[in-house]
Amino acid sequence: MAREIKHSMKTALPCRSQAEGQTLPARVRPDAQTGYPDKAGSVRPRSGQTGQGWPPHAPQLCESFFRDRGAFTTREFQAYLAENDMRLARRPARILQAYAAQGRVQRLKRGLYVPSGENDPAPALQYVASRMTPDAVLAYHTALQCYGGAYSVWFHAIYAARRPVRPLRVSSGLIRGTAFPQALTAAGQEEMETTYTYCGHLRVTTVERTLVDIIDRPRLCGGWDEIMHGYDQAALVYAHIETGKTIDAQRMVTYALALRNPCTCARLGFILDFYQDEWGLDPAITAPLQDNLPSGVWHLERRCRNPDKKIHHYSKWNLTVPDWIVEREWRRY
Repeated sequence: MAREIKHSMKTALPCRSQAEGQTLPARVRPDAQTGYPDKAGSVRPRSGQTGQGWPPHAPQLCESFFRDRGAFTTREFQAYLAENDMRLARRPARILQAYAAQGRVQRLKRGLYVPSGENDPAPALQYVASRMTPDAVLAYHTALQCYGGAYSVWFHAIYAARRPVRPLRVSSGLIRGTAFPQALTAAGQEEMETTYTYCGHLRVTTVERTLVDIIDRPRLCGGWDEIMHGYDQAALVYAHIETGKTIDAQRMVTYALALRNPCTCARLGFILDFYQDEWGLDPAITAPLQDNLPSGVWHLERRCRNPDKKIHHYSKWNLTVPDWIVEREWRRY
């Protein structure tokens, strides 16, 4: 009996708004012309129905964004929408979710998408690698490929970042990251010698930094055979792209000194002497490198440790160089 009385009291008591003579707000519905709520509220498109509750120009904005980019993040998409329609910028995740349900975009990982469809090819590794982290920079062999100086074609891309994430495999290959050199991170110079290419969509190391990075960490370029081919090709391609400009060897020396690696200084000194006549370099340009040489003898590559291999010792750089490099044997094939 007590429960029935208590229940009847709950149903009989009016709410505060009804007691004060106010009426509850009706459900807000979107405007039939604009697709936006005619009062305060929000519209959620149904899953798989792109354009439900969106303005008429929304599909054109999205398609224009997808066509111009090989890969993009949610933040980039939101910034693009904010420049054109602030109301669309409030829900970028919902828009991408609707397009992903239709198959127009493909989600690779959290916050990273690539356009997809019948007319879209497999995602380009360089574009995806440049969006793996906010500070990602294409480097080493991948940067050499961007400048057209790579001798072989790799089906994986390499990027440098302060905190690289775990490797990502896509349909076109593998993407893996490596940390910035410790000397640059300690000095806060991670962006030293970086630039943008491909209409500003890709952040990549400059030609000068790339040529120093590949001798600093030869494994990330495929070995010294690939490196020597890269030096031959990079000078020619760079001169063509930059309308006759040559590689700035002084910037290479400055960057090598910033790495604080005596072995890298010795290797770069030998390389600049090796290409001195071809590049028309001043012999005095390598003088700063001689003050940062290793105390003992270093090897240009590990195969120099094999006693059966013919090597040459350059006392100027405290470096041993294999015979096939001195004789330029890589140019014979």
